[in-house]
Amino acid sequence: MKLVKIPKRFYQDHIERDLPAPKVVKSTSLHYWIDLEDAALPELLSDAEYYRDEMVSGYADRTVFGLQRSADATYNAIKAAL
Repeated sequence: MKLVKIPKRFYQDHIERDLPAPKVVKSTSLHYWIDLEDAALPELLSDAEYYRDEMVSGYADRTVFGLQRSADATYNAIKAAL
């Protein structure tokens, strides 16, 4: 099992939308550790990439800016760990 630390905010939004997500192995007040070998990882990565691309393209709406930053951090953490 290979773990990666990601921010809680985007992960929580992802599961609130009833999307498949890797199981949380460990948590702190701000982060989750998830298994990089979980079958649901590609779905989380794809969703994070979508939100990240919206931020990069200039769509950073004030109401979702924090979520987009969390998605960017999630995407970067997973990609760096792969």
